[in-house]
Amino acid sequence: MKKESFISYLLACSALLSIPLVGLIYVYLNHGGERYYSLVTDLDRQIPFLKIFVVPYVSWYVFLLAGFMYLAYKDRQTYYKTLLQFIIGLLLCYGVYAVYQTHVPRPAIGGDDWMMRMVQWVYNNDQPFNCFPSTHVLTSYLMMKAYLSTAHISRIYTSIVTLLSLLIIASTQFMKQHVLLDIIGAVLVAEGVIYVVNRVRKGWFVKPLAAGMQRGQIEGGLER
Repeated sequence: MKKESFISYLLACSALLSIPLVGLIYVYLNHGGERYYSLVTDLDRQIPFLKIFVVPYVSWYVFLLAGFMYLAYKDRQTYYKTLLQFIIGLLLCYGVYAVYQTHVPRPAIGGDDWMMRMVQWVYNNDQPFNCFPSTHVLTSYLMMKAYLSTAHISRIYTSIVTLLSLLIIASTQFMKQHVLLDIIGAVLVAEGVIYVVNRVRKGWFVKPLAAGMQRGQIEGGLER
């Protein structure tokens, strides 16, 4: 990678700092208010707690960073579009948390193996609020969609990202961090954001192009 390209890449990656900055809103909202709601269904109660899913759940942090950095290297346009989708999606989720706080009850856990210690770390550092929609699901889903939408990344990498995304989404259930409606809500938010961003981008690029073509046709007709 040439020096100029490397500097450009670093500048692009620096935009990722916007995510933890926006995440400060989550920290502020991550506590029980005077009133909160439960979206737990009978189907959720049938889903078992499986400690092994703490591995994909915690890997979410590295997964997003690596996914964004590789995307910035291979397809800068999709990278910026996905980052914008992340920020909008997160802000929408935080807006819901501010007015509709939900709670997910956690199971009583025991054991002292490394996986249970990781589970306890997650539970200690993330209060059981701010659940609907799930930001774990939202961001993993958006990353998966980004890789599936670009032609600049090989199929093997796209398959790996898709598999990891699905494992992280599943982990929110088996870790008892979220309920099924949290997944549905997150996917709906993600698809809505993708639709709006794509429509706005098409409006920015297609309308000026169409106007330019029309102007060129008019000028050509006048010359003739």
